[in-house]
Amino acid sequence: MGAFRTKSQTVWESAAPPDDPQPEPVAVRPARAAAAAVASACIAHAPPTPAQVAELDTSHSVYYEAPTRTHMFVYSPSVDAQASPWPWMDVRAGWEADVVSGASVSTKFGPTHAADVVSSASVHDFRNLGRGEFTLKGTTTAMTAGYAYSAEHDYRSHSLHVNARSDAFQHNTQFALSYARNFDRLCDRVQDETDPTRWIALETSTGCFSSDATRTTRAIGIDTFEASWAQSWTPVLVTQITYTAQLVDGFQSDPYRSVVLGEVKAQEHDPTERARQAVTARVAWYLRPVRGALRVSVRGYSDTWAIRSATAEVEFEKSLGESLRLMVRGRFYDQSGAVFWSDDYTGGAPPLGPRGQYWTGDRELSPFWSWLGGARLVWTIAPEKRLLGVIETLKFDGSGSVTGFTYEEYTLGGTPISDARAYIVTAGLDAFF
Repeated sequence: MGAFRTKSQTVWESAAPPDDPQPEPVAVRPARAAAAAVASACIAHAPPTPAQVAELDTSHSVYYEAPTRTHMFVYSPSVDAQASPWPWMDVRAGWEADVVSGASVSTKFGPTHAADVVSSASVHDFRNLGRGEFTLKGTTTAMTAGYAYSAEHDYRSHSLHVNARSDAFQHNTQFALSYARNFDRLCDRVQDETDPTRWIALETSTGCFSSDATRTTRAIGIDTFEASWAQSWTPVLVTQITYTAQLVDGFQSDPYRSVVLGEVKAQEHDPTERARQAVTARVAWYLRPVRGALRVSVRGYSDTWAIRSATAEVEFEKSLGESLRLMVRGRFYDQSGAVFWSDDYTGGAPPLGPRGQYWTGDRELSPFWSWLGGARLVWTIAPEKRLLGVIETLKFDGSGSVTGFTYEEYTLGGTPISDARAYIVTAGLDAFF
């Protein structure tokens, strides 16, 4: 999570695109927000040259997913600005949004249910997020603090993050610690608190965060901790080990989704507590003969919902002249299902039958594996004279990727999901002043 930089890395720093912004169910949004906060806190920005005291970045991403019966489209613009009023301080501010349209599974039926039907609900949402942070820099240390606020029709999020890093051994070693805290609230119907099997899914976001007597809010608290060690072993070899832990406490279900329990249709019901942890190891090797960098990473993950996952990723980046760089990447991901996951809570035969006091229709909690392939092109313009009298450097980048998903148990009313693909295209512009 986050970039890492040591003394020798400045000649071949990572140009990898961000993780794929796949639209998650509402239950995953808190984790996404916390992860974004920590990632922002962990990024080690290179100090600007004396001529570069400000930077303006903008990017625009389009995400499209089309498994069976759903067509999810997300447009995500963002703008970020950074200034260095003094050599010992960086100030950053940014804005991003998600414009979402498509469909989602509103009622999850098992394959043995008499009415072998899965209904889909129209999804239209608009999320705004504003953020700001500052970094105090010393010769070998830096401290960062920041705040972010996001709002959408049915969700509100406040997040704080702090980060400290220190370089040692002539900047060849870097240690970093970070912490993020989310204070989130989610809209829901007023429910019968004594019996979750009688809870009714939220119909629409109309009335959310208002005085509507049929609406209430659910609290979600998230604490995220991260520690990393980056080491430059030689001028061409860099490694990093990162440990991340997260504690989530609060409503983690999708309030819009129902699950059929026998003959009862009830709102999805996930545990309110979840502890997550992951260890990531990265190695980057600069190949001088071909003027390229090879990066390999592996990640192991586990949580208290009994989900275990492993990720392996390989990237290769090649300089095509003085101003052009091309990067290609591939990734494989595999996970087990949550302990309470089932594709059929109506009484189907094990292992897909009922699993106790919790029930979910979330495909991301089922066993599945996925692959990703993508490429990115970066073009840098550094003229002898400033453009328009103020711009020192311009950097254009474009990337594209495709992800395929294979769900081992998840079905739509007994019908396996076919042709599960997600596509993302991103274009960005960075201006250095």
